[in-house]
Amino acid sequence: MKKALLLLILMALPLMAHAQVYKWKDASGKTIYSDVPPPSNVKQESIIGSKPVAPAAAPSVAPAAPAATATAGAPAAASDPKKAAVDKDAEARKRQEEAEAAKKEDKAKQAELEQRKKNCEAAKLNYDNYKMGGRIMKMDEKGERYYLGNAEIAAGLAQAQKDVDQYCN
Repeated sequence: MKKALLLLILMALPLMAHAQVYKWKDASGKTIYSDVPPPSNVKQESIIGSKPVAPAAAPSVAPAAPAATATAGAPAAASDPKKAAVDKDAEARKRQEEAEAAKKEDKAKQAELEQRKKNCEAAKLNYDNYKMGGRIMKMDEKGERYYLGNAEIAAGLAQAQKDVDQYCN
């Protein structure tokens, strides 16, 4: 029983493997191999199979339209479901890219606002330190302390006021 079943399966294998393969060139000159016959206006060549089959009654192959003109051909896309699906995918991808660009722009604006806020707080603290008066100490490149004179304090106060005006308004 098992031998008969195995023999039957082995005999059916060549029937399943028998398929027609077509070869043709599309509008851009690219060679295409397929088990589906090409559109009727394209010259075909049968590669595997016993006899060539008449071309399918499909619409003629036209060169792909650029993205800019894809929306202009919307009525034509309605008659071709594959083209309509491709157009929908392209539009969805474009909307997604625009949304991502808007998110990036919003993130950049938010980061800029946060940085501006931090700069404002630092400028106000610096201004308050100069405004408080008294002796102001700074460190030089060598790490040694030095105290500012009256002229340096006045210049620092003026610069701190400019910084407050720039970052806090």
